Order: sequence, then structure tokens, then C-alpha cells
Amino acid sequence: MEKIAFISGGTFLYWSSIIMGLAVITAICAFVALYYGKSGNAVATGLMIPICIISSLLLSRFIHWYCRTDSYASLTAAMTDYSWGGFALMGVFAACVLCACVLRLVKVVKNLPELLDSMALAGGAGVAVGRLASFFNTSDRGILVDESIGLPLAYPVTNAVSGLVENRLATFFLQAIITGIVVLVLLFWYLKDRNGDRRIKDGDVCLLFLACYGGGQILLDSTRYDSLFMRSNGFISIVQILGLICLVLALVLFSVRMVRSCGFRSWFIALWAVALAAMGLAGYMEYHVQRHGDQALFAYSFMSLGLIIILCVTVAIRCIAEGGRRSK
Repeated sequence: MEKIAFISGGTFLYWSSIIMGLAVITAICAFVALYYGKSGNAVATGLMIPICIISSLLLSRFIHWYCRTDSYASLTAAMTDYSWGGFALMGVFAACVLCACVLRLVKVVKNLPELLDSMALAGGAGVAVGRLASFFNTSDRGILVDESIGLPLAYPVTNAVSGLVENRLATFFLQAIITGIVVLVLLFWYLKDRNGDRRIKDGDVCLLFLACYGGGQILLDSTRYDSLFMRSNGFISIVQILGLICLVLALVLFSVRMVRSCGFRSWFIALWAVALAAMGLAGYMEYHVQRHGDQALFAYSFMSLGLIIILCVTVAIRCIAEGGRRSK
């Protein structure tokens, strides 16, 4: 149920729409400041914004239709009438990456990793703001929690069926906080490099953002009662799958760089073994919590531990790789 902000005649403007509009503006402003400020490529900057907005709208709605087909009369209705229905954030990420790749292919963009770094930080800033839209509707909540628990862990919501007020895990707020922290840390690191403190390889900011954001989504999407699932089975969260892909992608690419810059060392196997064991722990805890919901605190605590270990190993591998690269 959406909360109305303004009414003008027969037109209703909702608070969640206002917040989403602010999120888009935040992402655009951050992208222009970061990418144009570093590259000076006005053409690429000018093209990326409108193309990404249009393609994101289409792809995010298509993915939402795929996952929630019953919510729409037809695919045509879903793709032509945007006055109702929902959108999948993963479609926004996918559309922006595809647009960046296309502009690189036509040589409007000269340095794709540099563009992806700016997009990651700008997109993360937009996500941190956009998640707050759930303050004004019933989306993006988790399990029922004790009435005494408040923000940032829980927020009340009115059950649309029973009309009762339920205190549920504020998944949306935790997503906003974690994403905001990741963006601020990476932005500080990114800006230090621009000031000449040290050289960060283009693309590393994007990879680290994907690893951190993907790891966070693996955990937090598991808590949601409105996750988007694969149509083929109805219980595998698409967001968790993509989060795992992002996490593994960063780990693999940094590992390849580590081997190339340092040569193969037998103790590298220990690092990869720890990462795989941590993935196994996180995966098992997801399996466990889906079957033992009353043990959520236990399961999510160990899932968090596993994901944090993977992130620490990923950062360690990157540092080893950079150390080897600079020593040459």
C-alpha cells in the first residue's frame, strides 16, 4: 500500500515515487561529477544518461514481469503501462552495463573500466537513497521481530490482508545503510587516488563494489518476504544468484591478476580453500534458514561470517596482486 504525498484533481503523487525520483537524480549527479570530472568525455556522459534511463526502465520492468507474471494482464500491458506495477533493480544494473559496453564498442568510450568505476559509485549512491522509498509502502521487509525492536533493524508495516500492524525486519533500511557505507568507503579511496596519493587500477573500484554489494544482497535478500524468484522453480532468488556471481567474479579476476603478477605460489591454494569453505558455510546457512525459520538469528549470523570471510580474502588477494605488480 502506497502513501500519498500530494493530490491534484485526479492525479496522485506518492512518497515512494518522490524518493525514487531523488534516487535517480542522486545517481545522475554523482555519475556526472565522477566520470566527467575524471575523463572529461562530455559525449559519453551525455549519451549514457538518457540511454541508461530508457533501457533501465524497459529491462527492469521486463524482469519484474518475468518474476511476477501473475501481477500483469500480459507482457504488452506490463511493457506499455507504467502507471502501476513494479521494477527489478537488477534490470537497472544490467541495462547500465550493457549501455557502457555498447558505447565502448562504438568507441565513444575509450576506457570502459574507468566508466564502470564511476557507474558503480553513482549507482550505489542511487540505491542507498532509493531503498528509503520502502518507508512509504509495504515492500522490502523481512521476518516478524519483537515489538521492542526499532530502526535500523525493524519498522512497522500494516498487513494489507489482516489490517494489523506488524513489526518486521527493515531489510530496505539495512540495504540502504550497508550500500551507503560501501559507497562512502570506496569513494574516499577513489578520491584519494585522484589527488595523487596512489594509483588504483581502473575497474578495481567497480569490482570491489560488486563484491561488497553482492555479498550484502546474498544475505539481505534472503530475509525478504517479496524476493524475486526464478520462474522455473519458484524458490531460487535471482538476486542471490546474481550476488554470488558478482562475488565470484571479483574473486576470480583478482586471483588471475595475483598469479600473473606474483607467479603461482603453493600458499595461494590456502586462500582459495578458505574462500570456498566460507562460500560453503554461507550456502549451507541459507539452506538451513529456509527450513528452520525459527533459527534465523543463528543462521544469518554464520552466513554473515562466511560472506565477510570471502570479502576479506578477496581484498587480501587484490592487495597481494597489487604488491606483486608494483614490485616489478
